[in-house]
Amino acid sequence: MFLDIILSFFIGLIVGLVLEFVYRSLECKRLVKPKLIDAQMYALIGAFLALLSFFEMPLVYKLILIFIVPTLVEFLTGYLDLKLKKVRLWDYSEERFNFMGLICLRFSLYWFLFSLIYYYFLLPRF
Repeated sequence: MFLDIILSFFIGLIVGLVLEFVYRSLECKRLVKPKLIDAQMYALIGAFLALLSFFEMPLVYKLILIFIVPTLVEFLTGYLDLKLKKVRLWDYSEERFNFMGLICLRFSLYWFLFSLIYYYFLLPRF
């Protein structure tokens, strides 16, 4: 179990670095090196999803957690960086249904979909 969580952490980190690199490079129309703190969010979510896979619970509870936890990790990462380092890692203030510009419904849905794909298709593979 512990090894699965650690492995999922590092897979999440690698997937996060790749996703951040592709997304930010496409957005800026040039190659952009991702910030490690952004990719750490993916690593934490990967570890959480691996941990979640060991618990037996109704599907609806798993889906709720798979929606809430990545959004919470994103919010806490953005909030702590903003308050402690005075750095805004991203700004969703132009997005509808945003909270403090740190999280928004659109990206929460993206993280939910990515997490579902990771949980149901990648986790069972290792």
